[in-house]
Amino acid sequence: MKGLNYTQEFVLCVLNQKPKVSAFKERKVAACLLLSEIVELLRDGTMALTPANRMVIAPVNKAPKDYLVPITEDIKKSQPQSVNNYVRDAVLSVRKRRITRIAQAVCDSLVKDGYLEEDHKTYYDNQTLTDRILKELYSDAVSKNEPSEQNSMLAILLVNSGLIRQIFPKDEAQTVERRLKEVMKSDQYHLISDVTKRINQDLMAIIEAVSFAKK
Repeated sequence: MKGLNYTQEFVLCVLNQKPKVSAFKERKVAACLLLSEIVELLRDGTMALTPANRMVIAPVNKAPKDYLVPITEDIKKSQPQSVNNYVRDAVLSVRKRRITRIAQAVCDSLVKDGYLEEDHKTYYDNQTLTDRILKELYSDAVSKNEPSEQNSMLAILLVNSGLIRQIFPKDEAQTVERRLKEVMKSDQYHLISDVTKRINQDLMAIIEAVSFAKK
């Protein structure tokens, strides 16, 4: 969707199912949100990975997007960690204050830009906009053409969070899941970067780890 990226689209989809920031406390949803924001930081150069695969905030003049400031500051104040360890630690934290603060920033940004309305800590999305996002995602999944990387990233987030089966009818959800597996395994899709394929693998591993961790 023009004007929105995969992180913002994912947040709209989450709030469409449960219009509260507490929706992001669910482990799978939290992991997807954090990893999506980390991908953004890596791609815009705000963050880099050391040879030991530890996250460091790069010394750049360009400030991160407003909703990425909380996760940027959180990474800065902690000891250098790998992406997977950082996400797992945050998701498994008892009160999940880090998660809600990061999620709140995206919600506030979407309200500021007119994509959400907020009333007494309840968020109301533009249903027409959300429907268009999901329609484009499904159209990409059934098209013979190569899907866009943005829709592929959104599919990764919805599938790994478990939301795909809440949002779409069973047969349509299965279609998106099958298409995602095909795209991730094949080298013929040149628009889909190796980074995106790696993110899908990492996220599946993180989801498995946090799902079976003691409550």
